[in-house]
Amino acid sequence: PGEKETVLFWHVHKSGGTTVKGIYRCMDQTIASRLPPSISHTEDKELIAFEPFGQRGGKFVNVDMTTRSGMLRAERMGLVASGKADMLFAMDPSFAGEHLYDKQHKGRIVSLFRHPVDRLASKFYYLQKADWEKTYSPKWADMSILEWAEKHNFDENFLVKKIVGKKLTDDAGMADLIIAKEIVRRRFIVGLLDEMEESVHRFNVMLGVNESDEKTKECMNEVFGTTKDESDKSDEVDSMEAQGDEGDEKDNAVEINTNSNKHPKIVEGMPEYKLMAERNSLDMILYEYIRLLFQEQKSVINRYAREALVQQHALTTNVQRKRQLR
Repeated sequence: PGEKETVLFWHVHKSGGTTVKGIYRCMDQTIASRLPPSISHTEDKELIAFEPFGQRGGKFVNVDMTTRSGMLRAERMGLVASGKADMLFAMDPSFAGEHLYDKQHKGRIVSLFRHPVDRLASKFYYLQKADWEKTYSPKWADMSILEWAEKHNFDENFLVKKIVGKKLTDDAGMADLIIAKEIVRRRFIVGLLDEMEESVHRFNVMLGVNESDEKTKECMNEVFGTTKDESDKSDEVDSMEAQGDEGDEKDNAVEINTNSNKHPKIVEGMPEYKLMAERNSLDMILYEYIRLLFQEQKSVINRYAREALVQQHALTTNVQRKRQLR
């Protein structure tokens, strides 16, 4: 632990990002993401941290992290150097890392990862009815997921391409996979959707969140407080994400929905699974690597947390001694 870093959360579509954002809004972390244009203040000449929805709606910085033009504006205005945001939420980690951070203002990337086939299946069923999304695709409701995966899905090897800075229309190969693995190993604190509570705990450590704080406990308990079947977590998060996955903040107060919204499972052995796994073979390999890395990082995070506690204890003791000397 040392000087505070501004954490960059890579929001991977249909992988729990909206839920994580809701948790940290609840915790009153100051977030840089995207707000509806009518309340965004993105035309202002100065960076401000404000509460667009009142005290119960979270704190935001007046930037748009969902577009490259928005991130370039944030770069020009010195977003990271300003220290106004605790957490940046972006969908283009390569571009965000290149333009918002430098040697004097470093950060760590955190993200939740989901099995590639599960993520694509969730996207298929979600966007055929999510009329609030920019990428709403009602025509998908009239086709099978096999037809969609074969003829209409252009979201292939998404993780690898995004990490190395390629467009989705670009080709990707083993060289890109090797680079992606190294970037994730060196720069990411990885989380897993099916280990979401543990993942958020690790993100809390990186953010310096005090988990003994009553407000923090309340926010964590709203999502993780009741015992749930592990097999239902993906469906549950799909429902949580239903308030929007493109960066819009639709509600004027923080509400983390926990109602399940189930859709058909695509499991190994099914032709749909086989096709999507084959067409996303690089992401499948990367995901398995991320799962291993998740286990390896546990000791690192635990050590970091212990060191932070020691520092906090030393600081508290120093303050108490100064008071006694007065």
